[in-house]
Amino acid sequence: MTARGSKRWAVIDRPYSAVLFLMLLACCLTPIPASAQFVMRDRPSLRIGKLLRVDLRTKVQGDFRAFSPDLTVDEGTFDLHRFRLALDGTFLKYFDYQVERELRDYFGGLDPKHPWRDVYVNFNYFDDFQVQGGKFKIPFSMEELTSSFDLDFVNRALIATDLAPARDVGVMMHGRFFKRGLSYQAGIFPHDGENSESHTNIRGEPAYAVRLNATPFRPLRLPLELGKIELGAATVASDLPEGLNSLRGHTYSGKDFFNHVYVKGRRLRIGTEFRWQPGPFTVKSEWIHVAEQRNDQSIRATDLPDKLSVGWYLTGAWVLTGEPSEGGVKPRHPFPNAGIGAIEIATRLEQQRFGSAEHPGPALSGPRSANINGNSDRAWTTGINWYVNRYVKVQVNAIHEIIEDPNRSPIPGREKFWMGMMRLQFAM
Repeated sequence: MTARGSKRWAVIDRPYSAVLFLMLLACCLTPIPASAQFVMRDRPSLRIGKLLRVDLRTKVQGDFRAFSPDLTVDEGTFDLHRFRLALDGTFLKYFDYQVERELRDYFGGLDPKHPWRDVYVNFNYFDDFQVQGGKFKIPFSMEELTSSFDLDFVNRALIATDLAPARDVGVMMHGRFFKRGLSYQAGIFPHDGENSESHTNIRGEPAYAVRLNATPFRPLRLPLELGKIELGAATVASDLPEGLNSLRGHTYSGKDFFNHVYVKGRRLRIGTEFRWQPGPFTVKSEWIHVAEQRNDQSIRATDLPDKLSVGWYLTGAWVLTGEPSEGGVKPRHPFPNAGIGAIEIATRLEQQRFGSAEHPGPALSGPRSANINGNSDRAWTTGINWYVNRYVKVQVNAIHEIIEDPNRSPIPGREKFWMGMMRLQFAM
């Protein structure tokens, strides 16, 4: 077996592979009663009454990119961005589960750093107090918690990929109250997410997360569908080991514009959310603030001012063909049998900035500087989404970025540049 093949099969030693193996073994050893049904509606499904439901899901995304001026990126101008296979469903009536793995390395894509995605079991006996355990997204950031196959744009907002934690192993309690007008999520995780990894793969630990989401105006029956306004807030607290373990900033091309600095102490994330989806329109916004302590990190081993990472975005979208946007756009007249599908236009303004909480002395770029020489990235994205049918989606985006410090731009000395992207997506 080749070294590459050995690397692929080495994942069998991981706990997620063991979970998948045991679930498949249980399915194979369980006698299948005569009532078992294989169903093919939106996707292949095995159903055994209320005992077991197994759905097979496939997700594929391919991206084409162009840059102006030319910018060399490691993965080239085409990227098999995702090729995922998942099993999900229910068993014993009160347990939901999902096992999802990234397989793009088998089809010529880049090797994923974290091939196992969501691998969890959820106990749903009580609607208001459900318990979920395994690997899943830490409850923080509306944008990060949205599936990559339901995004308004090809890429997530920069703050979601740089400042939100993403997935980790943990346990979470969650539920909804007041006729689903208030939802909560609270969890504990040994680390604070895959997005938090430093260049040496170090994450904050442990992480405590709380997120609240509400539609506070729903009982008032306001005009213009104002009752659909959703407001949210979330926080994640963790501890950072000493080292170059801070969060860093990168552009949409994947190039860093702000590098890691030395940190030690607490990392505290705070975020707010806004979403309003009246009919075919969508307005969304988020703000995220992250403070990272730098205890004993000066050249004299004294405390330095906290390193701050702050960002926001504002999104507007309109489904021109009239389908409601809430819950995801579902074309009324899918192509090619009934019409042209659904067409949506969208735009997003955003900014994120990195620096220090206080500014003693001159601003310097060293990783132990008291006054960090800050840098920011402002981006404007506009695009069009074509929901061809329930399985296929095409997205075309134009992205304009402005780097505050041109010396730390992906193109040294140039602060402004464009990027064009087209994504072809299939999900079943």
